[in-house]
Amino acid sequence: MRITWKNAQSAGTVVIGVGSGHVLAHGWIDAAELRVGDVIADGNCRVQLESRIRLCREDGLCLPAWVGQQTGEAAAGDRQCSVSRRGFSLAWITLSDKGSRGERVDASGPAIRDTVGEAMELGLARGMIIPDEPLVLKAALVDCCLHQGFDLVFTTGGTGVGPRDITPEVTLPLLDKRLPGFERAMTQASLAKTPHAVISRAVAGTMGLSLVVNLPGSPKAVRENLLAILPALKHTVEKLQGDQRDCGQ
Repeated sequence: MRITWKNAQSAGTVVIGVGSGHVLAHGWIDAAELRVGDVIADGNCRVQLESRIRLCREDGLCLPAWVGQQTGEAAAGDRQCSVSRRGFSLAWITLSDKGSRGERVDASGPAIRDTVGEAMELGLARGMIIPDEPLVLKAALVDCCLHQGFDLVFTTGGTGVGPRDITPEVTLPLLDKRLPGFERAMTQASLAKTPHAVISRAVAGTMGLSLVVNLPGSPKAVRENLLAILPALKHTVEKLQGDQRDCGQ
């Protein structure tokens, strides 16, 4: 695989086109099968991919590209490079009408990041706050799973029976495979804390190469639910992404 740098680049944010150059790209790479969290190294510098985007030309054609963080100095020209990953990539989606308007601080999203990060290595963790709108959530899930390629995608909020609680209804039709064992484990853990846990309608499953899990909205409930499934997260993602090792070993 090869990367071409248009000009010498110092450490910082860079845009790398896929397949061809663009006026806004600092360089381009001849690899299409990339996912968020991948690290491109060419011997002089390393770039961790943080977000997949599209760059539009004047003729209306949009080209795929990645925004990444570069360390080291890139020299202009064409050279061999490698792609590697260290740790897992995680995205959280917080559903909150008030939070999306800046009226509430998101504590549940960071609780997901911190709790998962204590159990497994995370190479990249990012989050967003969106209103409780079905189309917005659907777009966010499709982008995180099928466009960006996050390993782990968690939602927080919207799993109850309130008029604006729509997370399970949006998530379920998008899943390739449902994981009822995750759902039962989280319900059992929550019931040990409160009888109100029977209200939760959270679902879990796979979408593309991503593991998707609905979590409650409060930081306390987030941690309680995560503790019930943490031991299975790494193994589940590895199997989903093609690990051929015998499960009994």
